[in-house]
Amino acid sequence: MDHINEGIRCNVENCVYNKNACECTAGKIDVSCTCSKPDCCDETECKTFKSRD
Repeated sequence: MDHINEGIRCNVENCVYNKNACECTAGKIDVSCTCSKPDCCDETECKTFKSRD
C-alpha cells in the first residue's frame, strides 16, 4: 500500500509517485531552486520526480 503525503499535491501525471492524479506517494520529497543565484529563487522544481516511462 502506498503512503499518501497529506498536504502535498502533485499535478505531474507521469510521475511514478503520483497517485489518483494529485496525491504524492514518495518516501521523501526534495524540492530545490531552479536557478543558481540566491536572490532569484522564484521558481522551484521537484527533484524527487521520476517518469513512469
